[in-house]
Amino acid sequence: MPVIEYKLHLVTHKGAMATPLWVEDGGYWSSPIDHTKVGWAKPESTREYYLPDTVTELTKSSFLTRQLAIHAVHPFMSDYMNLTDSGNAPIIQLDSAEVTTMSNNWYDNFTASKS
Repeated sequence: MPVIEYKLHLVTHKGAMATPLWVEDGGYWSSPIDHTKVGWAKPESTREYYLPDTVTELTKSSFLTRQLAIHAVHPFMSDYMNLTDSGNAPIIQLDSAEVTTMSNNWYDNFTASKS
């Protein structure tokens, strides 16, 4: 269950939020729809703790589905992930094919960096 979708945890009575301690590398791809984020947790075979049942594993396919669902409501723009060549390039809305390419590339690079 390495690539996961999770939410921040409440850590004080005043509303301070923090990444759960079991997230090894997180804070990616925040969703304005449900306030989830994407991160990495150790595979079950290598950890000595359990992850809450509410944590969702994201396969490449489910990650792409998540990203396209976000894009349908809150479109990704060409400046997201620095896709424009210079500061003078116009910022435009990505189409679904561009979001698919961007998401698949990110997932592949992220998982490769963890192996």
